[in-house]
Amino acid sequence: MATETISEEDLQRPVSEFVDEDGNWKVEKFASLLPQEIQHKITAHAVDPLATEEDHLFWTPTTDGRFTTKSAYQILHAALASAQQSWWKAIWHLTVPERVRCFIWLLAQGKVSSNEVRAHRRLTQEDSCYRCPSQTESLPHIFRSCPPAAFFWHRVVPSAAQQEFFSLPWEEWLRRNLTSKESSSTGLPWDAFFGISLWCLWKNRNEGVFKGINKTLSAPSLMQSIKIKAGIWIRAWNAPTLLGGRGNLAPNRVLTDIGWQPPPAGWTKVNVDGAAGGSQGLAGAGGVIRDSNSCWQGGFVSNLGSCSATLAELWAIYHGLRLVWNKGYKTIIIESDSQLAIQLVKNRSDPLHPYAALLSTIRRKISLDWVVNLVHTYRKGNRVADWLSKYSLVYPYDMYELEKPPQEALHILQDDQRGITFPRNIVIPSPTSSISEELLFL
Repeated sequence: MATETISEEDLQRPVSEFVDEDGNWKVEKFASLLPQEIQHKITAHAVDPLATEEDHLFWTPTTDGRFTTKSAYQILHAALASAQQSWWKAIWHLTVPERVRCFIWLLAQGKVSSNEVRAHRRLTQEDSCYRCPSQTESLPHIFRSCPPAAFFWHRVVPSAAQQEFFSLPWEEWLRRNLTSKESSSTGLPWDAFFGISLWCLWKNRNEGVFKGINKTLSAPSLMQSIKIKAGIWIRAWNAPTLLGGRGNLAPNRVLTDIGWQPPPAGWTKVNVDGAAGGSQGLAGAGGVIRDSNSCWQGGFVSNLGSCSATLAELWAIYHGLRLVWNKGYKTIIIESDSQLAIQLVKNRSDPLHPYAALLSTIRRKISLDWVVNLVHTYRKGNRVADWLSKYSLVYPYDMYELEKPPQEALHILQDDQRGITFPRNIVIPSPTSSISEELLFL
């Protein structure tokens, strides 16, 4: 849809002219002035009509809206960081000993002291390889072309892959092998096996440089040594009791049944949920009100526009509170499967927080003359609200009250009434843990 030219008068209008007394956007006032994707972003933004604080500028790259030199540095280096982030992350997550990781990190930056590097730094006048006097001892030469290295790689790299393996540019060679998800011929993960092999090739080179060429292993012996050492290191690293490895220690878990539970007699339960990233990046919220007999008392869906999943979860809590208050219920349980949204509501946030307006509105609603318990549940105990949050995206922007449940959601409501549960392994926190049980269940 084509947009109109924005007049100077409209450009000077304050935000208050585009929202009603409840903070709801008057979309019709700017629908013809802005592209739809911009409208979606605006409508997802909360405005607190009762806020007493002055308007503030906040720094969007941080979650709390405050400027930090770290975030500014990250922005300045965003292009490089985005290209390198997964690469460096892959290095530091290799299942190899720490010294091997550090070595690979230096190698990837070209900081390992080959004779070529040393000559460039004027630490020596001789840049040739101690094994191959006619060849410059570059990093690709040491780790790929030098006879011991070439002998080794020809016997562990599949024949069909060797042409590409030996012809790739140096940096691409490192990156591709250190981020590979394949397995080696020994059955070990290729990325870790490759990294340990580089370390062993470097150690063998140093033995020759500092102790004489006769002290180094022959090519066949070197190959066997690398295979044995890599196997021992990788298996030990994955074992929690050996070499201080980071083995994948499974947390204490217990199998339990998860399902929706009706509220106690005299209470009303409101299950809410938010969904983001659907069609065209839109976000929605949904909720259902039920009594202690598991009977439907009302529901809602809300097409929010375009926003993050966390903001969608907060909108779901707000709309649930508003709907149940308007219906006159006074003892309420609000259930959400977003622990983060619950913590944001419960913890007093900085006024510069990007969600401060909506959080302030939610807290003010909770502080009214009623009893509200805001608790965390699991997604399998929140299935109706989860379905409604996705269903909301078929509606135009706005919040819609549902007097009756949609036909397509009846089977989920019936499952909840029958007490249908789903098995789930949940984490049991250690006695010394200071983290709440609910947080561990995320």
